[in-house]
Amino acid sequence: MNSLPDESEPTPEPPKKRGIRVLQTGLLVAGSALLGGLAVVLWHRKSLAKLRQPVPESTPVEQDAEEE
Repeated sequence: MNSLPDESEPTPEPPKKRGIRVLQTGLLVAGSALLGGLAVVLWHRKSLAKLRQPVPESTPVEQDAEEE
């Protein structure tokens, strides 16, 4: 049999490079979550400002005393 490694099989990465990749992926996920959270805060800030506008008061409908 051939003792040379098959080039189609991926070679295992050294532990140091794998740790760096895990760190990079973690930073990417954390950055994405941070930016997404910031976008949600800004979106809801605008919506809440609209909701805080005073609502015109409506006159209450008087009920007949006989109905109670």
